[in-house]
Order: sequence, then C-alpha cells, then structure tokens
Amino acid sequence: MKKIEECNRVMDIYLGLDKGERVPLNVTLHLLTCAKCRKQVKGLKKAEKLARAPLEIPVPIDDSTILAVMHKINPQYSELKNPISITKWIIYGLAMIVFMLAFGLSKFQESNKGVVISFYIVFALAVSAYCAIFVGTNMDYFVKMMTTKKTAA
Repeated sequence: MKKIEECNRVMDIYLGLDKGERVPLNVTLHLLTCAKCRKQVKGLKKAEKLARAPLEIPVPIDDSTILAVMHKINPQYSELKNPISITKWIIYGLAMIVFMLAFGLSKFQESNKGVVISFYIVFALAVSAYCAIFVGTNMDYFVKMMTTKKTAA
C-alpha cells in the first residue's frame, strides 16, 4: 500500500511541474527505481509528442476535389479561368505587328514627322498594355512556371 501511495505522490509532483522545469531529485530517484512510474512518464512524453505534432489528414488533391470544395464555398463558382483563349492573344499580337509594319512602310511617314513620333509612342503604350494584360490574366500560369523552375534548380 505504501508503494502505491509513494508512486501517486511522485506522479502528482511530476504532473505538477511546468514544461521545461527541472525534475526534483527525489522524483528522479523514484523514477530510476520504479519501472511502473518510469513507464507512465515515458507514455506521457510520447503522448505529448504526438499531441504536439500537426494533425495530418490525407486529402487527394485533384481537380474534382478542388472544384467540389469551391462549389461548397461559393455555388456560383465558375471553372472558367481565362475567358480569352491563347489563340486570340496570338491573333491580336500579330495584328498589332502587321499594323506597325504597314504604317512603317507607308508613304505617310515621310510627310508628317510629328504624327509618326506620336504614333510610335501610342503603339509602344499599346504593346506595353497588351503585355501587362496578358501577364495579368495568365498569372497562375506564370507563377506555376516560376515555382517549377525553382524546384527543378
């Protein structure tokens, strides 16, 4: 009976310690001699380690899972990411290049130098806006491309 009372007293002292606090000498001596209490302390340390670890729940991350979550969050969620296809971007870019070449080869530029300079300034602004809008609307592609290059390196 005395052994059980001693074990209970030692475990109460041990459980009353703050995290990182030094274990008193009498408790340490008891833990060295008592296998039952030593086993309980090891179990407590193991439980604390498991409780400290982050909770990991395996979730399959595929398109259907992500879409189901997005539809639960917002029922009006549309899978439509980029309403303008890449072929339209190419066509508009080529059209801008053709118009610039047509203006550069025309006879109009010889007579009016002020109009030519203003045209090229407006055209440079249009090309800059075109590139900015293209990158802005396809940002997920560029971010994904940059992260895959970082992981490959």
